Amino acid sequence: MKNLQLVLALLLMSFSVSAQDLAMNTSVNYNNSSSYDIANYPVAPLLEKTIYTYRYKGEDVLVVFSKDEHIEYFNNKQYFIKSKIEWTANNRCFMTIKESNLPNFPFRSGSKLYMKITKIKRGYVFYESTLGGRTWLGKMKKLQ
Repeated sequence: MKNLQLVLALLLMSFSVSAQDLAMNTSVNYNNSSSYDIANYPVAPLLEKTIYTYRYKGEDVLVVFSKDEHIEYFNNKQYFIKSKIEWTANNRCFMTIKESNLPNFPFRSGSKLYMKITKIKRGYVFYESTLGGRTWLGKMKKLQ
């Protein structure tokens, strides 16, 4: 009886080693239709198609986000900064300045601002921005 148990144990061990070897040495072809690439899925930005305001030097600045553009209006829309916006994550983007008529604005077309949304709370968006080697914290109040 002990010999039979020993033979069965050896047989089971040899089968499990063979099965493991088979599994480790078998190549698997993945069907491309079932795989996916994260780059194929669009980013869902937090600030798409919304309007905000913030205070700058005691004045309200109107900020409009569309799908791929960001515009800041100063002095009751007399002055503006227009930027192309590229979302890299739902809370991070690069804004490339396209044009501006804001007096004494120190940045030119092509300058890139990096913005990271850090929190959204009670109708406010809190963010951290970097432009021209300077980083600052800010907040905007949602209007629409």
